[in-house]
Amino acid sequence: MAITSRLFSFLETLLQRSGGYYLPLGILITQLLTNSFIAPAIILVQNNAELSPTDLGASVRFLLVFTSLNNLLVVGLTLWLSRHAFHRLELWRRGQSLAIYTTNQEQAWREIANLPRRYGVIGLTGAIFVVIVPLLGYQALALRLTADQIIYTLLGGAVAAPIIVLMAMILLDWIMQPVRQVLLPTSFETQAAHIRSVSLFWKLQLLILTLVSAGLATLAPVGYRMIVRVVEGMDPIQALRTYQVQSLGIAFLSLVIAATFTTLSAYLLNAPFTQLLNLFQRVEQGQLHLRANVFSSDEGGELEVYFNRMVDRLETLQASLEKQVADRTAQLAAVIEVGHAISAILDPDELMGKVVNLITDRFGHYYAAIFLLDSTGKWAELKHATGEAGRILRESRHRLAVDSKSMVGTAIRQKRARIALDVGLEPARFSNPLLPYTRSEIALPLMVGDRVLGALDVQSTREAAFQQEDIEIMQSMANQVAIAVENAQLFQELRQRLQELQRLQSQYVRDAWSELTSASSIEYGVGEEVGTDGETTVQIPLTLRNQQIGSIRVDGDQKWTEEERAWMESLATQVALALENARLMEESRKEAGMDRIVSEITARIWSAGSIEGILQTAAREIGRALNASEAIIALGVEERNQP
Repeated sequence: MAITSRLFSFLETLLQRSGGYYLPLGILITQLLTNSFIAPAIILVQNNAELSPTDLGASVRFLLVFTSLNNLLVVGLTLWLSRHAFHRLELWRRGQSLAIYTTNQEQAWREIANLPRRYGVIGLTGAIFVVIVPLLGYQALALRLTADQIIYTLLGGAVAAPIIVLMAMILLDWIMQPVRQVLLPTSFETQAAHIRSVSLFWKLQLLILTLVSAGLATLAPVGYRMIVRVVEGMDPIQALRTYQVQSLGIAFLSLVIAATFTTLSAYLLNAPFTQLLNLFQRVEQGQLHLRANVFSSDEGGELEVYFNRMVDRLETLQASLEKQVADRTAQLAAVIEVGHAISAILDPDELMGKVVNLITDRFGHYYAAIFLLDSTGKWAELKHATGEAGRILRESRHRLAVDSKSMVGTAIRQKRARIALDVGLEPARFSNPLLPYTRSEIALPLMVGDRVLGALDVQSTREAAFQQEDIEIMQSMANQVAIAVENAQLFQELRQRLQELQRLQSQYVRDAWSELTSASSIEYGVGEEVGTDGETTVQIPLTLRNQQIGSIRVDGDQKWTEEERAWMESLATQVALALENARLMEESRKEAGMDRIVSEITARIWSAGSIEGILQTAAREIGRALNASEAIIALGVEERNQP
């Protein structure tokens, strides 16, 4: 794996430096590595054909020249068939973004995906018609070799050409990995449509068929040649021994070639699946940023493309879920913040202003407003809204009819949230010219139990800013706002009643003490007055329920300290309470005495048995109770004018 990584890094570096010229360089590297299989093929041919040194040298020189010519033709044709890929690689090498140039993107991807297959077709065709056929003609016409020698050459070429071409296709597929990474289209459909050049099935079929054919083509001629020699008069024992030695040698050489060929082919064919297995393990651990390199142009490469799409979708899904979780967390945090903020505010107007501003600030919306039902329940009056539009609407006493076709009215009437994903398509909506940038809107009823206090209206500049899943969270917030608004209103009413009660109590205390002190001044003092120096005299008011009912003045011969003043103020409070209690006790005793007198007079009146007795008793007792000098009770019916 380490060697493979270093080789891949080398290829990436080579691609960065060469750009489009990486294509012919990759093909030349492939030819250089695979043409080395020509040497074993020459050995096999020579073993069977037994060419003279002169004929062998001439044939090898001819083979090398025409093989080089074929290689150049293959490079030229393959490069011409990949000209769009060449052009895009040159743009990439110059640092230009391929995302801008999308004209030849699909064609370049198709060319690079089909490059191994095209190379195989061109290479095999050239090997047959540019190398093997001319070589056979040269041996027959120029060297005048025998038919058997020409047939052995043909068999050697038939064995070497498929092996070399097939090996070159697999190797070239691997060398073109960095190119596929650069030219990989952004569209999955384009990737999947053109990735498969030669299927893995046909690669394995060709590999097995080539190996079997190579084995037969190398071993069969040896036996045939020994039979011919025995027929021509060679000692059978000597022929058998020669056959054994040559067959074992050829078999060993074939096994070495086959082992090398199959090992390299198996490694290259297995590379995509090994990579995917490793990536699956890492993706399973949560590394969703990983992507597979597109190794091959068969099912392995197709699987890598689908794997990348799967992981990309998983990453997108995870990012979407994480974003949803983050959004929900932010929404819940905003709801909690709104709840904390409104729980500490008891002024309804301040509370509603705080709520609408928190909604626009924390949720990032364009506009928020709170409507409350009036006393008739037919109109939803705007109480607070954000921005300049909100100020203008408040000053104009904006209101919406509950039975109108508006989001607010519908939400209040139906007691459920209303969402307009696109306000232009929403029939039940009041279009406000002061809010021209609104693209989506949600109206939530302010519910306290089954009662509707009004509605919370939120608007956004983004289309589909509110979804159905947002309703539950925002409705919960709206319910909190409704409870807070009702509590604030109740608190305001209670505070007003308390203030009225305190005012009445203060008036009662003032009237009671004014009446008590109106007849004569109530004052008591001890000691002698020594002066009116401000520092040695302290005047402390006697305050009862915010109403001064008197004062305490203390004169001394030294300056009073703050602690002494505080002590006297505390004492003054207790004195005021004691005086009030004494006054109340005095009133209670008076009322009790009056009640007792009323009861006694009533009992005496009821004891009299005649009208004259009742009148005498009532007059006498009332005069006595009130210390009156005279009491008269007269009976008579007032005459009224008849209509």
